[in-house]
Amino acid sequence: MEELIQHIQETVNRKQVQSLCKKILKKCSFKSKGDLANVSILAVWLYVYGYEKEAMDVCDILLPLEFTGNYDLWGHTDLALCLKARILREQGITEGREELLNKVNEHRDAELYQNNLKWYTDTVNRNIESDDAYHPGKIIPGWRMEKLRHAIRYREAGGYPLPDEVLEEDIATLKEQLLKVK
Repeated sequence: MEELIQHIQETVNRKQVQSLCKKILKKCSFKSKGDLANVSILAVWLYVYGYEKEAMDVCDILLPLEFTGNYDLWGHTDLALCLKARILREQGITEGREELLNKVNEHRDAELYQNNLKWYTDTVNRNIESDDAYHPGKIIPGWRMEKLRHAIRYREAGGYPLPDEVLEEDIATLKEQLLKVK
């Protein structure tokens, strides 16, 4: 893992990537929600910037982790599985994709999706609008990254009560906006 993160740090000259690589190289425990978040968010930033191979390699760091009943920890592995499945789908590769999504859906209950629909469609959007109001002309990544992470998870695992087309549109818009982050 250390070699991969060092390689990414040396080759991807983006502030968000550099910052996350430094954090991961300093400390990375698979029992820490924050450390797992750093890994999964690094993979998403690499995906945003078009480094799909590196993004999948970072996802692979979390793939061996098994669900222990702690959704705070599992959510980051869930995201890594979904992101890798997404990149494979976008590249037209079917091999291995179904296994990734089966592992995700073993620990999901699609009936609960309705409970967070309002959060996804309203609360997150209000927070993005608030960021924009307080920082006119500047793209603040926090809530956009949060929404992107969830859109990828919901789109790839399936069963979310929004059409895939809406999630795809959200993903495209958020990626475009996050590319403008300095």
